Amino acid sequence: MCRFLLVRSKNKIKPEKLLQDFAFMCQKSRAPDGDWQGDGWGIAIGIKNSEFRIQNWREYKSLKPVWEDKDKFQEFAETDMFVVHARSAGFPQHKGNIEFTEPFIQDELCYVFNGMIKGVKIERKLKGIIGAQKIFSLILEEKKGKSLEDVLISVDKLLLENSVKIIGMNIGVVKENKFYMLCEYEENTDYFGLRYFQDQELTIICSQPIGSYKYKVMHKGEILVL
Repeated sequence: MCRFLLVRSKNKIKPEKLLQDFAFMCQKSRAPDGDWQGDGWGIAIGIKNSEFRIQNWREYKSLKPVWEDKDKFQEFAETDMFVVHARSAGFPQHKGNIEFTEPFIQDELCYVFNGMIKGVKIERKLKGIIGAQKIFSLILEEKKGKSLEDVLISVDKLLLENSVKIIGMNIGVVKENKFYMLCEYEENTDYFGLRYFQDQELTIICSQPIGSYKYKVMHKGEILVL
């Protein structure tokens, strides 16, 4: 299953060290069925406007496994917010396509997803080919007239009610300076869950622990705004 990382810092930092830790985690991490996260990766680096809100994103995406692209890490400039995703393609026919590499960015939102969902049947037509694209399309549709927190509640409910089984489903959305997170899983919190760290200087959300931070674990079905 894919892995992702969201970072916000009070002061600008170089992403390099956290990217190295993330890449090492992805290289060593394996799903219970042996699945890995070697089907490409992407990073979105936030650029703020004069009001200190995220106005734009600088993106880099690659079809290499993230741990084979370490030479690139030092090139990323200092920032106070970045989002990273390491992909595990669900189906062989969906490998090798950079368009499927997250983060996805649209309508001032930066989005990442990881999940294993079986037997999804939703009546409405959603844009996209892979599940991550379709869920982002669902979020974009649902956000009209709603807060992002309410959108995640609606999306969680809709997918729970219209899927045969949700083994894992985690969503991260960034709007302006806030992280909106949904954590849903059936079992095996260590692999399928999310954890987060926050102090006065730094906020980190990650699929599995990196570095030496004292993480808290998101509960099953929890929606969190940081």
